[in-house]
Amino acid sequence: MKVENTWKNFLIADLSGKVITVFKDVFLGIYFLKITEGNITNVSLYYITFFMCYLVCLLLVNKLRKTNLVSMFRIGIFLNLAQCIILLIAGDKISNYIIPFAVFASIGNAFYYYPQQILIKRVNKESNFQNYITKDQILKYTINILLPIILGYCISKNSYSLAFVILILLISISFIFSLFITKINLEHGEINLKRFFKKINNKENRELMRLMNLRTMFRGLSSFGVLSTLITIITFMVVKEELSLGSISSFITIISILVIYCINKFVKKEKLANVYIPLSVIQSLIVILLTFGMIYFNVNTLLYIGTLTFSVGFLLVLLYNVINGISNPIFETSNSVVYYECMCKQKIDLEDEPNYVFWFEILINVSRSIGYVILIIISKIGFNLNIIACLIVTFTLVYIAFAYTLNKITTKYLI
Repeated sequence: MKVENTWKNFLIADLSGKVITVFKDVFLGIYFLKITEGNITNVSLYYITFFMCYLVCLLLVNKLRKTNLVSMFRIGIFLNLAQCIILLIAGDKISNYIIPFAVFASIGNAFYYYPQQILIKRVNKESNFQNYITKDQILKYTINILLPIILGYCISKNSYSLAFVILILLISISFIFSLFITKINLEHGEINLKRFFKKINNKENRELMRLMNLRTMFRGLSSFGVLSTLITIITFMVVKEELSLGSISSFITIISILVIYCINKFVKKEKLANVYIPLSVIQSLIVILLTFGMIYFNVNTLLYIGTLTFSVGFLLVLLYNVINGISNPIFETSNSVVYYECMCKQKIDLEDEPNYVFWFEILINVSRSIGYVILIIISKIGFNLNIIACLIVTFTLVYIAFAYTLNKITTKYLI
């Protein structure tokens, strides 16, 4: 089988992660809030347990020396499948087992994402990362258009059970494609961070690693962690049903795909790096303005545009999502390219790839957990639209620091 077909099969097999991520990002937090009667502490504890156990599971998965990377990846897909089956069978009773379910989910994630990040490097040449990541992001956002509407419709018109059945079918297809991943190096080294840092301990690598560390911590606090959960919650509190939540998610994804396409088509890497900081500042300023609107306007006030009727709250949460829909794909695509290009820049060999992956997983999962700890503490004071809006502003401001480190890494080391 040609190597070209190998990366294509891997791209489709990797849909498992994208599918389960869409459900987790858009619906899982809302599902847990519903079955726990709005207990945000339990939801936060799920994520904290998940992130921390994931790190332990990564170490354990790495110890499976006789299991090659593709086999681990397939096990991860199967465990993603098992998660959906458990949710389908357990129904609302899963609320009594949120912490054990978080532990099980973290095991699946470890089997999936430990080999996935290394395999991305193995199935691509250094010059192909931009092309691969772009295709991967477009595929991801395409799934993000269709799946939220489909799942939202199923949930609103039927129940979460039908949504779980659809997830099971999609992940099964992903597993089939994983059977055709061949012709790549399947060995992996042992995690040994002490040895890893000793090997890359030179002046240039130290400075680059410091910037990469900061970049990772800021990303964990600013995107695809507690901030995503908060925006989902504030959106659901306003629209009040999963179909509307899924429809907004799909609409924002269309915007994201157009942004990715235009950036990849018309903006060179050196020009794009200069956009990071201004974009993050503009994003933060707009979010601050939206938050003032959420706090000082009556969100239930109706506005009439022609024959259409919208509430003030709906327009505000739509704008929240649009701003993130524009900025997130720019930052996430660039961040992924930086991650893999820096792995090559630092000449990380096969033996140390697991160390590279594990170190940055530690940083991002610790920072994400910190975000949810902050959410638990603040929720003890109160948990309403205004508090959620203020938290969104706080975590959005971290984007500026993330953008600064991303800009510095790109301009100093990769251009």
